[in-house]
Amino acid sequence: MKSNKSIFYSLKFNVFSIGRYFTIILFLSLANVIHAQESLSVYMEQAGKNNPGLQAKYLEYSAALEKVPQVGALPDLTAQLGFFLNPMQLLGGNQVGNMQLMQMFPWFGTLTAAKDEASQMALMKFEAARDARNMLYSQVKTSWYNIYRKKQEIRILNENLELLRTLEKVALSKYANAKSPGGSSGNISSGSSSAPVASGNQTTSSAPSGMNGMSGGSSAMGSNGSGMVDVLRVQMEIAELINRIEVTKDMLGTEIARFNSLLNRPSETEVHIPANLSPVLLPLELNAMADSLKNNPMLRMSLAEKAAGEAQRVMATKMRKPMLGVGVNYMLIDKRPGNTSMMNGNDMIMPMVSFTVPFFSKKYKAMEREAKFRIEASEKSYENTRNDLEVSFLDKVQQFKDANRRLALYKNQAALAKTSVQLLLTAFSTSNTDFDEVLRMQAQLLDYGLKELDALTDRNTTGAQLEYIAGL
Repeated sequence: MKSNKSIFYSLKFNVFSIGRYFTIILFLSLANVIHAQESLSVYMEQAGKNNPGLQAKYLEYSAALEKVPQVGALPDLTAQLGFFLNPMQLLGGNQVGNMQLMQMFPWFGTLTAAKDEASQMALMKFEAARDARNMLYSQVKTSWYNIYRKKQEIRILNENLELLRTLEKVALSKYANAKSPGGSSGNISSGSSSAPVASGNQTTSSAPSGMNGMSGGSSAMGSNGSGMVDVLRVQMEIAELINRIEVTKDMLGTEIARFNSLLNRPSETEVHIPANLSPVLLPLELNAMADSLKNNPMLRMSLAEKAAGEAQRVMATKMRKPMLGVGVNYMLIDKRPGNTSMMNGNDMIMPMVSFTVPFFSKKYKAMEREAKFRIEASEKSYENTRNDLEVSFLDKVQQFKDANRRLALYKNQAALAKTSVQLLLTAFSTSNTDFDEVLRMQAQLLDYGLKELDALTDRNTTGAQLEYIAGL
C-alpha cells in the first residue's frame, strides 16, 4: 500500500513538474513574440522621426499649408505720394502735394476659391507624406524580416555543418576500420599460400585459389577506395557549406546597413532580432482590408487633386468679374497771400471708387478649360490607381495564402527529414547503408529548413505589403 502511494505521489509530482515546465516555455515564447513586436514598433517609430526622406515630405506639406493664407489675403494697399516743385495755384490756395490710398477687392468668393484650391494642394502633399510614411514602415518591416531570415539561415547552415562534420567522423571511422589488420591483408595472404597440385600429365597450380584471393583483396581495396571517396565527398560538402555561410554573412551585413539607413543611423549599429519569430497576424480580415483600399493615400491624393481642380474652376469664373477698389485722395494746400476765400489753405479730401474691366477674358477661359482637364485627369488617375491597387492586393493575398501553405508543409517536411537523417546516420555508422542516401537526405533537410524559413518571412513581409496597400 505504501509503495502504491509513493508511485502516486511520484506521478503527481512529475505531472506537476511537466505542466509547470510547459507553462514556463509558453510564457517565454509569448514574451519573446511580444518583445519582438515591441522592438519592431520602436524601430518604426525611430524611422518615422529620423528618416530624412520622410521629413522632407512633411516639410513640403508644411510649406504647402503656408500657401493658404497667401492666396486668401487681399491685394496689398496701394499708396501714392506726390509733391509739387512749384506749388499749383488753386482757388482755395496753393497745392503743394497729394496723397492717395487705394484698396482693391476681388469679386465675392474669389479668395475663398483660391484658399480652397491651396488647401486641397496642401492635402495632396499631406497624402504624399502619409504614403511615404506607410512605404517607410513597410520597408522597415521588410528589411527587419530579411535580417531575421539571414541570421536564421546562418544558424540552419551551421547546424547542417555540424551534421556534416559528424558524418565526416563516421566516414573516417569506417575507412579506418576497413584498413585495420584482419581485413584485406588477411585475404590476400590466404590466397597466396596455396601450393601447386599434380593431376595426371598436367600440373595444376592453385590459380583459382590465388585468383579468389586476388578477388578478395581487390574487393577490400575497393571498399577502402569507396570509403575514402565518402570522406572526400563529405569534405567537399563541408567546404561548400562554409563558403555559403560566409556569403550569407556578407549579405547580412549589407541588409543591416540598409536597415540602419532607413533609420538614419550609422550602418554598423546593431539590430536586435528575436531568436524565434512567429507568423504576424494581420490587423484586419482580408475582406475588411479589401474594403479599406479607399484609404490608400494615392487614391486620396487623386480625390484632393480633383477638389483642387474644382476650386480652380470656380476661381477662374470669379476672376472674369471686375475687381472693386475703394480709396481716398488727400491734397495738401497752403494759404495763398492776398486770397480772402474762406477755403484758403484748407486741405482737400476726396473719396474714390475704382474697378477693373476684364476685357481680355481669353486667359480666364483658358484657366477654366485647364481646371476642367485637371478634373478629368484626376478622375482617370483615381480609376487607374484603384485598378492597380486591387490587382496588387489580390496578388499579395495569393502570396500570403501560398506562404501559409508552404509554412505548414515545410515545417512538417523538415521534421520528417530530420528524423530520417538521424536514422540514416545511425544505420550508416553500424552497417553498409548507402552513403549517397545519407547525403541526399541531409541536403533535403537543409532545403526544407531554408524553405520553412523563407515561407515564414515571406508571410510576414507580404502581410506588411498588404497593410501598405490597404493604407493601414
